[in-house]
Amino acid sequence: METSNILKNKILVIGAGSWGTAIADILAKKNKSVDIWTRNIKISDEINNKNTNKKYFKKIKLQKNLNSISGAFDTSQYSYIFYVLPAGKFEHFIKNYLINQKINNFTICSKGLSTNGQLISVVAKAYLKFKNLYILSGPSFAEEVIKGLPTALSVSSNSSPLPLGKLFKGTNIRIYYSKNYKTLEVLGVIKNIYAIGAGIIDALSLGENARAAYIARCIAEIQFILKNSKFDNKQILTLGGIGDLILTCSSKKSRNYSFGYNFINSKNKNTNNQNKKTIEGLNSIFLINKNLELNINNLPILKSISNIVNGKPSNLEINKLFSRKFKYE
Repeated sequence: METSNILKNKILVIGAGSWGTAIADILAKKNKSVDIWTRNIKISDEINNKNTNKKYFKKIKLQKNLNSISGAFDTSQYSYIFYVLPAGKFEHFIKNYLINQKINNFTICSKGLSTNGQLISVVAKAYLKFKNLYILSGPSFAEEVIKGLPTALSVSSNSSPLPLGKLFKGTNIRIYYSKNYKTLEVLGVIKNIYAIGAGIIDALSLGENARAAYIARCIAEIQFILKNSKFDNKQILTLGGIGDLILTCSSKKSRNYSFGYNFINSKNKNTNNQNKKTIEGLNSIFLINKNLELNINNLPILKSISNIVNGKPSNLEINKLFSRKFKYE
């Protein structure tokens, strides 16, 4: 890569999990100074000394200009900060590391709700001092992104999304601009819940016809949620909407899909013991009704997923869905 193509922005990625590492590595290809924050000292040392993060990517060599940090940091030195830790850890993190600091550009990459059921952007605006807020979302498995495979994502902002898009220009990530940042964020939260249902369908061997019908009806239900929560329901037809939904409902690479699949096949139905990985969709099931202020009885698919993970027989819930009165599409 020619030096003239390197951007001089100083960037911080918060979170050295699979997605955080992938984003940081891609950004380090086009930006001179990229730091990645982790509280895991062992991982931090490995990134700095060996240019690897083998906990998540056993065969990937990271960019040499990717530097790992731990502990407290000064936000004012960074042009852009990306938050890529689980949504449920957001409030705890900002109160310990970001409160009362000035932030230039803050990007939320997590797809979930805070511990009290709020959108991360709502919590961010309540506690943080930033110039611009961005949401980065869309169909993206970290292992494909870090390998350099083509990926397209949605970016939305409370101002202009153009500056963030320029950070990724020339990488394997193509950016499309989405109109409403809260709608984009909500779509990322909701699709994780429906991915659990897709995993349940495949675990029950209901067939590809059923999965295709399921995804189609999920789209209709998501449109209902958006419209009745005063979000932009047309935004379902974007990368952050239908694109992300199709991907996460179709692959065991999706944590949420895998949770649904493994939940059906597990003898132990205790959701607390299913998986040590963060299952944002599972957390969101218990919080989304509070956040969106919708009657879950008007959301039959979401209600059935909730019932199944709370112990109701899956065959009973599927029969309920199929025995509902006929309706127009």
